[in-house]
Amino acid sequence: MDQNAAAGRLKDCTVLLIRHAHIGLAGRFCGRTDPPLSELGREQAAKLAEELAEHPLTHIFSSDLLRTRETAAFIAVKSGLKVELLSQLRELDFGEWEGLSWDEVSGTHPDYAQRWMEKYPLLPAPGGEDFAAFRDRVQGALAEVAARSEGGCAAVVTHSGVIRTFMLHVLNLPLSALAGVECGYASCIKIRIHAGRWSRES
Repeated sequence: MDQNAAAGRLKDCTVLLIRHAHIGLAGRFCGRTDPPLSELGREQAAKLAEELAEHPLTHIFSSDLLRTRETAAFIAVKSGLKVELLSQLRELDFGEWEGLSWDEVSGTHPDYAQRWMEKYPLLPAPGGEDFAAFRDRVQGALAEVAARSEGGCAAVVTHSGVIRTFMLHVLNLPLSALAGVECGYASCIKIRIHAGRWSRES
């Protein structure tokens, strides 16, 4: 599907792109790996839910992985809304590098790690997900969120790779800007679609 054409048929809506709260595997490759929130993460999620109370939420969407579901649950309790799970909102799959630190990866496979850095994000981790396919998945997921939000305000609890990748689309930035998109744990970026175009809101 042409995502721009699909977006042109969508009703206007607001989307809050939310990264899940802190996990114990912080600093390691964590895509399909499914850890829970840490104690700090639960504190962050509770604080985030309080902060989001000022937004007129109509929907909550979440990746189906545990760390996002737990973060979304705090928002759901505060808002009284049901969490709708979308597997398309999952993080990029890092294949054989799942659960490893960069020092472990570069120490074990230095040549491939060097090529991965040079070609980032186009070279997948060994056995991992292709970035072009991931980007299409992310854009399709957000198009579905917008369609199902019916002109409302949706909280979308997902992962840093999903958020950074979609923000390149929203802001029309080159791939080289991917790592520079700020996206801390339990952070929130407000975007909206109007007349078929996504934009960032202050």
